[in-house]
Amino acid sequence: MTQVLHLIDDAGIGGVTRVLADYLPNLGDGFTHDVLRVATNRLLPDLPNAEIVVVHFTPNWSKLPFLLALRLRTQGRILVLVEHSYTQAYERLRVPHRARFRTMLRLAYRLADRVVAVSQGQAAWLRDAQLVPPERLAVIPNACNPAPFVNVPDLARRTGPLRLGAYGRYAPQKGFDLLVAAMHSVPASVATLVLAGYGPNEVALRAAAAGLDHVSIAGPTDAPADFLAGIDAVVVPSRWEAFGLVAAEARAAGRPILVASVDGLIEQVDSAWGMLFKPSEPGSIAAAIHGLAGHDLVAMGAAARGSVRGAMDATIGGWLALLRDVATRSARAQARIATVSHALPAQPAPIG
Repeated sequence: MTQVLHLIDDAGIGGVTRVLADYLPNLGDGFTHDVLRVATNRLLPDLPNAEIVVVHFTPNWSKLPFLLALRLRTQGRILVLVEHSYTQAYERLRVPHRARFRTMLRLAYRLADRVVAVSQGQAAWLRDAQLVPPERLAVIPNACNPAPFVNVPDLARRTGPLRLGAYGRYAPQKGFDLLVAAMHSVPASVATLVLAGYGPNEVALRAAAAGLDHVSIAGPTDAPADFLAGIDAVVVPSRWEAFGLVAAEARAAGRPILVASVDGLIEQVDSAWGMLFKPSEPGSIAAAIHGLAGHDLVAMGAAARGSVRGAMDATIGGWLALLRDVATRSARAQARIATVSHALPAQPAPIG
C-alpha cells in the first residue's frame, strides 16, 4: 500500500475539510490516507512515513519557509500542492502588487512536484499567468458527494414567492453583503431569503438586513441537505471562488442555482438549471432573481440533480490517476537514491 499524507492548517468547517471527508474514503485501491493538521508558523513537525505528501493549505509569503522545509524533508518523496483558494478574480480584487504576488506563487509552486487546480477556470488562469509549467499542472475539478442529498425531496409545484437560500462563511469573499443589498430591490411577493453561516461579517449583515422582513440571517448549518430541503433555489454571490462546493451541493439536492460569473462557478451553470449574474453587482443579482421567478423550477431542479451524475466518480478517477502516476515516480526516485547510496564508497575507518 502506498501511504499518502494530507496536510491542512485549518480543521474548521469549510470546503476543504468537506472535500477531504468525501474523497478520502473513496481513494483506496492501493493507497492509505492520513490527515495531519500543521501550524505553518512553527517548525515542521515529524511527519509520518508517507511516499506522497499532499498540501491543502493556501500558500503565502509567511508560509514559504514551512513549504521549503517540507520540500527538503520530503526529498525522494512526491509533494503535491492543491490550489483551493487563489483565482483570477481573487488576484483582480485583492492583490495590490500583482508581480509580487505572482513571484510568491511561482516560488511556492516550484517546490511541488505537481500542482492541482480544482476547476478549469482556475487552471486556465494558472496557465495564462505562467505560474505553473503545463507538465506539472493537473486539473481535477472538485465534486460533492451526492449521497447526503439523494433524500432531499424534488421540488414540487407551488404558489407564492421564491424561497431562496445561501450558506457559507460570513466573509467578504462570499459576497453575502451583495445579496442582502440586492434583496432591497426584490419585493417579498417575489422572493424570500434565508442565510446560514458564521464569520466576521455577521454583525454587518444583520445591520444591512434591518427592515427586510423577507430576509433571515441564521447561524451555521452542519447539515446542508436539511437546509436545502426547505428552499427552492440557491444563490452563490461570491466575489471569487476556485470551485464553489455550495453550488455543487445545491445541484445534487435538485435545486436551481444563481451564481456570480467568476472563476470556477461559471462552469457549474447551464441554462437548464441555473443563471449567471454579473459579479459584485447587486442590481444584476436582483435581476436574476426576478428572472428566475418566471422559470419552471421543477424542471430546473430535475436538470440540476442530473447535472452532477457521474461527477464524483470522475473526480475520484482523476485523483486515483494522479496518485498512481506520482507513486510510480516516487518509486523510481527512491530506487535512484538507493542505487546512488550503494555506489558511494564506504567511509574509511577513523584513525587511532
